[in-house]
Amino acid sequence: MKRVFSPILCVLFVVLISACNSRKQQAAKPGEGMVVYKVSYPDSAKYGMKSAFFPREIVLVFKNDKAAFIASGAMGMIQLVNLLDAGKKNYVSLLIDRLRQNIGCKLTPDEITQNEQSDSLLIRNTNEQKVIAGMNCQKAIVTDVGSGLQTEVFFNDTIQFSYRNSPFKNIPFLMLEYTHTVNNLAMKLEATKVDFSSPVDTSLFTVKGEYQWVTQKEFYQYLSSL
Repeated sequence: MKRVFSPILCVLFVVLISACNSRKQQAAKPGEGMVVYKVSYPDSAKYGMKSAFFPREIVLVFKNDKAAFIASGAMGMIQLVNLLDAGKKNYVSLLIDRLRQNIGCKLTPDEITQNEQSDSLLIRNTNEQKVIAGMNCQKAIVTDVGSGLQTEVFFNDTIQFSYRNSPFKNIPFLMLEYTHTVNNLAMKLEATKVDFSSPVDTSLFTVKGEYQWVTQKEFYQYLSSL
């Protein structure tokens, strides 16, 4: 029987707008920190009981050009980790499965280009601001050129962050609230906790354990089979 959380795993694999409007602002700086996001699903009703298995939290850990997005599903039996090294353009996705084998995917340059061009997004900055997890954030309206669908993004323009290997590739700042839709599943991330003062565990940026290495296409196919 198929696992019920496979749609969100597909979303998280992509997780993480093109052509930002220019505006006068203070220079952003790279840094290190940790952000905990609460995850909600605006369309969860149509998934019924399946939505109970979707991840409710994503943790982002980053330092300079390196980052790790960590999410768990299926009552903690499966963990998906996305490792990003924007400086070296290395991107790795790991599926850690407590019941079966671990699956890993090291993206090729062609796969990275495909991910960055998967959606055409336009951004319109606004003057609206909001405090999220104690951080002052700027609001932008994001429009999917293909569907016309609009969503809101709130980012902090004092902290650099690279969203390469995704449609968000041209947003250079840390996003603390945003909605992303993949395969008709909408996922809203809202930061509930941030820590930019404690040193991060840089070992989280390295691959640990044994994996069966596959292509991105095969990785998606494996997720869909769960």
